[in-house]
Amino acid sequence: MSDTPVPARFYPAGGDAHGHPARLTWRGHTLTVMTEGAPALQISADALQAEARGFNHGQWALSWAEGDARHLLIVDDRVVAPLRAVMPALFRGGEQHKQRHNRRFRLGLALLVALPLLLLGAALRALDPLTDRIVARVPASVEQHIGEAVLARTRLEGPMVESGPAYDALQTIGRRLTRPGEKLQFHLAERPDINAFAAPGGVVVVHTALMRQARSAEEVAGVLAHEIAHVELRHSLQQIVRSAGLQVIAAALFGDYTALGRWAAQLGELKFSRDAEREADQGALERLAEARIDPRGLLAFFRTLARVDAERGAPPPLLSTHPASAERSAWLEAAIAARPPGTPLPIGIDWTWAGHPTH
Repeated sequence: MSDTPVPARFYPAGGDAHGHPARLTWRGHTLTVMTEGAPALQISADALQAEARGFNHGQWALSWAEGDARHLLIVDDRVVAPLRAVMPALFRGGEQHKQRHNRRFRLGLALLVALPLLLLGAALRALDPLTDRIVARVPASVEQHIGEAVLARTRLEGPMVESGPAYDALQTIGRRLTRPGEKLQFHLAERPDINAFAAPGGVVVVHTALMRQARSAEEVAGVLAHEIAHVELRHSLQQIVRSAGLQVIAAALFGDYTALGRWAAQLGELKFSRDAEREADQGALERLAEARIDPRGLLAFFRTLARVDAERGAPPPLLSTHPASAERSAWLEAAIAARPPGTPLPIGIDWTWAGHPTH
């Protein structure tokens, strides 16, 4: 039995998208979930599944089924020890996954020391597996420095919007998509081109032209969820490493972020691979489902971009870095149709404010 209750966030199936504070204790072979104003829940350990998730595996997701729906608990890794001590078997799979990543990181770090010699006779593309392993364990502090560099460069390139209806709408949508314990920033740049990008460290930049072109808050939410997935999957960091070279990451690991910041400033122009886009789309659908936001907004916005491309004869910048195709749209449509049915909760933003009329 764990005597000290462990804090968590409870997301009941079909409940509030923002979740509820909860306290967890083990009683014998049963997990007790206590929330304010509601009877305690008793869940058998045999019914539970545990998964390490989030940035740097900093959270645990405990879930269990009830009919066709699933309930979810989010627990910070820093406080999960009492639960793990009582029921180690439940957490064993996630711990093994984290340990494998740690072993790969130590190997990658050893190779990184010898990197200048390795690079003499090999192209960067040949080192992609090594790049991926090192990127997977780059410290969060390095990612934060990259995000700060991107944001500083963005501010120098043009005005930022820090108040008003569009800014408030962006923050509202961003909060709805942010999981417990995540530190995400959503910034609005006054720019005429339809674009959005995310930097390592959780910095997401959206152009005002994108907000004006979107037909609903759900379309913006789809774009944000896709960009956040790129960050969570570290696609942005991988692109920077592959473009700048592993020497830049090596310098960053020793505290020199100058070169890394220069390359990070070009993040909005870097293209993602087809596999990376598919992974980000999948991650976006999962995040939208958790937030109970209609996932069709993501598909609708890419179709909007295709229409803009046809009308103007030139693709918006977002299409040049996140190419949309008939194949991708078909996959998204099929993936959305295959997900369990749910009842989306409207975001609750009037998209007809002055300057942003519904099309």
